Amino acid sequence: MKRTLHPSARKRRRPAIPTPPVISPGEFAGQVAVVTGGSDGLGRHLVQTLVNLGADVFFCASTRAKGEAVARALGRRAHFVQADLRDNDAARAFVQQAAGFKGRIDYLVNNAAIDPRISFERATVEDFDRLMAVNLRPLFVVTQAALPALLRGTGRAVVNIATTNYLLGLAPFTLYNASKAGGVGFTRSLARELGPRGIRVNAVSPGWIMTKKQRREHATPRDRAELLKAQALKFLLTEEQVTPLTLFLLSRCAGGITGQNMVVDGGKFMQ
Repeated sequence: MKRTLHPSARKRRRPAIPTPPVISPGEFAGQVAVVTGGSDGLGRHLVQTLVNLGADVFFCASTRAKGEAVARALGRRAHFVQADLRDNDAARAFVQQAAGFKGRIDYLVNNAAIDPRISFERATVEDFDRLMAVNLRPLFVVTQAALPALLRGTGRAVVNIATTNYLLGLAPFTLYNASKAGGVGFTRSLARELGPRGIRVNAVSPGWIMTKKQRREHATPRDRAELLKAQALKFLLTEEQVTPLTLFLLSRCAGGITGQNMVVDGGKFMQ
């Protein structure tokens, strides 16, 4: 015999629990992303991944030949613009070109940086100014230039690439760490300021990521052995561990996250 529920009992049923959001394969399709310094290392890997996911990605570099080669390799959705970010007008022109493509910018990743090893005693004012002009000032210039287009976008997410170096106080990186620590302070305050307008701003702090450049120019076998000893995870990190975190922070899955500095370093520094 079929049991019939009283109407009041039907009303007491709990609503279905909504499925937690996940990054959809199509979330980035048709979106417009801007990545500074996207011709090498972390930036290139991110540009390539976003292009593969269907986004149109505008990236810049100061070297034309290298940037154009990357764009050709990645296909029609990779848009290279030559721009030396130390030139404020060139930085703004790069952003305006991206904004004019579809009238909006959905995502901005401030990735461009240099990391020279300069001892404090030998550092010059010119060294300091150069690091700030490449690593810190473009966060202000590029993000401010992109703001009107970000407000018209649907992604409304900014990610600034920082470092664990300043968290660990590593040497000889005093000038570099000052520029990157400034970027985290910029991230947190800007997140507070732009949050009411629906724009999220976060930072990613990678540890020592074994890009081709790092392997070629800096990471000796001894360095790699010491790094593995210091990490909780016993493998060397590459771009493949950083890009997914960046994509997460850009995505709707991170819709409630802003003003945060997310570390990806294999467990060397633990907050």
